[in-house]
Amino acid sequence: MYYLRNIIQEHVLKIAIITTVKHNIGDDFVREGILYLLDSIKELSSVELIHKHIPISAVHGLEKIRSYRVSKALDPLARLLGSKNRVNNADVLIQSGAPVYWCHPDGPHCADNEWFDPLIRKRFLPDRRGRKFLNIAGGSCQRYHSDGSEIDSCPACSAYIREFFDACDLTILRDKLAQTMLKKAGREASVLPCTSIFARDRLGLNALNGEYIVLNFMENGGHFTFGQNIDANLWRSQFKQIAAVAKKHGRVIIACHTPDEENLASLLVPEYERFLVPDDHVEFMKFYSRAIFGIVNRVHAGFVMASFGKPVVVIGNDSRALMIENLNLPSIFVGDVEHIGVESIINKALSRVSSYSDEIEAIRSRAKSEYTLAIGNALEV
Repeated sequence: MYYLRNIIQEHVLKIAIITTVKHNIGDDFVREGILYLLDSIKELSSVELIHKHIPISAVHGLEKIRSYRVSKALDPLARLLGSKNRVNNADVLIQSGAPVYWCHPDGPHCADNEWFDPLIRKRFLPDRRGRKFLNIAGGSCQRYHSDGSEIDSCPACSAYIREFFDACDLTILRDKLAQTMLKKAGREASVLPCTSIFARDRLGLNALNGEYIVLNFMENGGHFTFGQNIDANLWRSQFKQIAAVAKKHGRVIIACHTPDEENLASLLVPEYERFLVPDDHVEFMKFYSRAIFGIVNRVHAGFVMASFGKPVVVIGNDSRALMIENLNLPSIFVGDVEHIGVESIINKALSRVSSYSDEIEAIRSRAKSEYTLAIGNALEV
């Protein structure tokens, strides 16, 4: 404790963030929000990023490696040589957003993730020196209707979740299912809206008048199906219907977070405009600030639009989609679109265009107060 207290008194705070780098703009949104909150508490002297899928990126000079096999082979050697690295140089280490708890009968399992062992077990914990480790905006990644009971029959994931929690000085989760899974493992933490709602503040971006309706399409409604009975062709057809109905209410643009999404959109709905600026989360945020409303699969597209006061509906196929409910916005399982109806889904967003900005500002204000209090206490500021 003396180490960190002395660092804080000297107004020097070196941060290392376990995140992704040029990989997923949703992670960029989450990280910008965390940095805004930290800046609100204490001036930062430096921020270093570690690409969690390639743990060797923690080592200075090796951050451009993008092969996990190479990373896994080099990491023991780098530790043996005592290579300078971002984990051991940091005063505060932060796990930034992303799913942290997942457990599926036939795999994958969060206990097998690629970053915890090399970064936390083998680097941070043996050389802790009173330094802080925060897990901020971690979430779940289960089937959409999961109740978290998968944890009950997986001793490895339960043990890992406890170990991860016990290594942290602060855990704040971003969805209720993650909270349930943690509780099943014998620990407890609070839930707050994902920090991506503060990314706009970090970058000084303001909400602008709505110019277009934003849609986003992912195959099957999300990254993974996890064995759920999802009709991919039906979802494609329904998305075309959503675009056609949305067009009645204004200009429609398809937001594509990756080149693959852009290629898919160009085949599926070639008549609509598409937006893609690869790996540039700032340009995406500016784009989302001018939305009228959104219907999206990408949950962080929804969070950023919502942060600007733009109502959204998230249609998804795993528990990440449920995060949006923390912003008083609806989440819909992709398999329920037919039952609910396209017109009804559009109206869920359209009906709140004029009123949602006040609602989100109250949510953001309350969440900021709770985040800054919890983080400040953890850092003893």
